[in-house]
Amino acid sequence: MLNFSGFRRLPGAWGLALLLLLCGLTAQAQQFPLVRDLSVRTDTTRYSLSRNTVAVQGEPHLYFTYRQDDETAELLVYPEAAPRPGAPLRLQRSADFVLLDSLTAVEGGQYYRAKVRFRDLTGTRYLRLTFQQSADTVGRPVRTQTINLLPTTRTTLEFRPADTELFVGEEKVFDLISNNPKNIRVSPEWTRGQDIDYRVEQEKGVLRLHVLPNALGTRQLTLRPQTERPFLTDNNRRVTYSLPPVRQEFTVKASRLRFLSVDKKEITLDDASRRRGVELILDNGRTFDLKRTYRIEDQEEAGGTLIAELFTRQYLTNDRVLCWLRVYNTHRQTESYLYIKENDQAKYVTNFNISPKTAISAVSVRHRGGDWTTNTNVNPGETVDVRLEGESLSRARFHFEDVQVIPSDSSIRSDAAVVYRVQVPVTIDKKRITIFNSGQPTGYGLSVREFQRPHPWILWALRLGRPRGPLPASTGPCSTTAPSATWCSALMPEPSTQSGSSTASST
Repeated sequence: MLNFSGFRRLPGAWGLALLLLLCGLTAQAQQFPLVRDLSVRTDTTRYSLSRNTVAVQGEPHLYFTYRQDDETAELLVYPEAAPRPGAPLRLQRSADFVLLDSLTAVEGGQYYRAKVRFRDLTGTRYLRLTFQQSADTVGRPVRTQTINLLPTTRTTLEFRPADTELFVGEEKVFDLISNNPKNIRVSPEWTRGQDIDYRVEQEKGVLRLHVLPNALGTRQLTLRPQTERPFLTDNNRRVTYSLPPVRQEFTVKASRLRFLSVDKKEITLDDASRRRGVELILDNGRTFDLKRTYRIEDQEEAGGTLIAELFTRQYLTNDRVLCWLRVYNTHRQTESYLYIKENDQAKYVTNFNISPKTAISAVSVRHRGGDWTTNTNVNPGETVDVRLEGESLSRARFHFEDVQVIPSDSSIRSDAAVVYRVQVPVTIDKKRITIFNSGQPTGYGLSVREFQRPHPWILWALRLGRPRGPLPASTGPCSTTAPSATWCSALMPEPSTQSGSSTASST
């Protein structure tokens, strides 16, 4: 802290000029960088801040290539100036890496050496190294400098199908080959409007390609994969997340039975769909009779399980049929086709999902550093993981009342279980956090514990037949010095859930 009181005795113009000069020098000292250069060595390759930088969203980043998510790297830090006595350069700790060897001065402080092990380079966002120089005895302030890092990796993706024959309306699954499957961006959504629609998912570390042909003949499938971590092109001058397109030709044949498309791919099995039915628009099968009920089974041969019944109502102008669909059993498109039958004879084939109504059967909570427990008590200001278990949970839209859901890369979402990371506000004024699904209460929630905050000390002064004077020494809170005088120094009440304080005195 600078003391400018002495400038009061200077003439106005000279004092103002010296004050501006000192302020400018102070600002320059604060903007003066700590690190002149930084070198990161992984395996046998070294990357330096002076030569290996690339602009990402307008900010320079030191890029380096990694092979493993927990890559170990050696850091060589070259300071801008000689180290000040009593104020060494330090590397601040971070959750993104583990400091194996602390920052140590080498050759009299000409440079510093450290060793770090990164954590989950593929999943980590905004990776930074922050260096700090503490205040010295002369009074110079604490200085910090942050250097942005950009981990890059080479990712390959290959598609080598053993069979290139497909059928219209039939979903088929292939394996994709990659040297880093975790770095391939997946999506549960299907592409639309292509000759062969597709989607990519990851299951137990294996990439799966789901294809669904829509047109007959020789058709080309074109994949345009994206990566989670980028790589550099144009002689390490441009950052990109797009891998080269993967192309494969297929021969698409007509199904043995004509495939009829429906306007709804997801049907919920509940009392309404079982009794009254769901309105469905189906391709015209040409041989449909109006006002007739057709049986839908999961196998082409006679004697299959009854999945649903289809009642034809009327023809539409776009060569489609308006129907009532009454469902009786669950079905998934990946399990088999659905066969529309007349007198146990399969006439057409279709496919859609029939899922049970979303229902929660159990709620579990995991506090930081703990295990899953069925005790749903949470504390204000706490961040916890909440697991919901039940049926058809992946299609639900859950919402937690008055709390924030934090996105997490480790979130689980399936039909049987979903996991959310929620943060309970410190200022929450409710005893229960209700869990909603599409705006409707599910009957489940989290219980909020109340704060227990002790009142301040309450001082009591009792005088019984004795003049005011100093309190006699005692070994306990109360002391009796005469048959008619008892002194109590202080009393502490029981903890209270109220945030206010109360005091009392008596004489």
